Amino acid sequence: MKRLLIILPLIFWISCDEDAEVNLTAELVGTWYLTDGELYMEMTTNSDQTMIDSFGPGIGSIAVEGAVNTSLTYMFLDEDYGEVSIMVANQSLDGPGIPPLYYLIVSSYGGELSAIFYALESEDDYIYYFTESLDLSYDLDSYTVTIGSTEFFGTDMYGVLDSSLSVTLSGTIQANTIAIPANTTTQVDQSYYLDYMPEMTLTLEADNSFVITQTFDYYDETETETDVGTWSVNGDQLILEDEDDEDDEDTATELLFSLSGNTLSLIFEENYCSEAEEDELDECLEEGEMEFGLDPGSLTNLVMVQIMNFSNTPPTLARAASRSSLKHLLQTKIPDRSHIPYNPFQRTK
Repeated sequence: MKRLLIILPLIFWISCDEDAEVNLTAELVGTWYLTDGELYMEMTTNSDQTMIDSFGPGIGSIAVEGAVNTSLTYMFLDEDYGEVSIMVANQSLDGPGIPPLYYLIVSSYGGELSAIFYALESEDDYIYYFTESLDLSYDLDSYTVTIGSTEFFGTDMYGVLDSSLSVTLSGTIQANTIAIPANTTTQVDQSYYLDYMPEMTLTLEADNSFVITQTFDYYDETETETDVGTWSVNGDQLILEDEDDEDDEDTATELLFSLSGNTLSLIFEENYCSEAEEDELDECLEEGEMEFGLDPGSLTNLVMVQIMNFSNTPPTLARAASRSSLKHLLQTKIPDRSHIPYNPFQRTK
């Protein structure tokens, strides 16, 4: 009798646990609409250091006036083997690169500073501007660049300088920095990438089939892509198996999820070097150091975390995205040596 009394609560606990999972699965059934999200890298290094925040705007700006009128507010500055590379732009240097794009590119190659101004108005409309009298100084310790009033002249379709086509650059910009303490996981925000996510819906059917629909606005046209497959729940994981991958092993996408009211949050994590062989690990970490401007030999771990929040209430406003940029943005995976977010719903074939 005593043994039976011990077993009965165990059976009851298992039954309750199974009932809870069944109820949770039932609550997932329906159509979910992407509303917002987060994206960040988790970095761990073996030394204290400071990293330039090339993902966010700097302090101050470089003004551009003339044939182009804009402000350059994002900056990257680096010194490698005694040579300095500087880039100042009108949008994040690690963003999707949607025109119009404007860059001031400075190099000390050969021991002498040189600069060009690059204007990309559209995919087929771009002009290079050059100067012979560069008035520019920089400070590597404070990550500051100053350019005195300097006129740049554009080139025609044959690459010949056109004196009637010019811009004048002037101003001071200082890069923001991020402190990376030793042996401490530090989050580096990259959520600005999610501003360019497409409009997306995820429909989970009661028969365990799913449909993912993504809508892209490409100039004046709208295109829709659809993926279908099967879904299941294992504890706190939502498992999606695309029907095109059902014959392949280990192709299911596993996402941590949480459900609170009418909000479904999906969390995708991937290690930067998850596909590197043991003898390739050092090389992979070195690439990560170069990618984020970290000290050589200091990076010990790098993980991407992407959180996507869905609501079962249809959005009131449509969210637009440029398909030409997004196709590359969403299909690039972390193991491909890129920190651009990988959309777990869309696999690279």
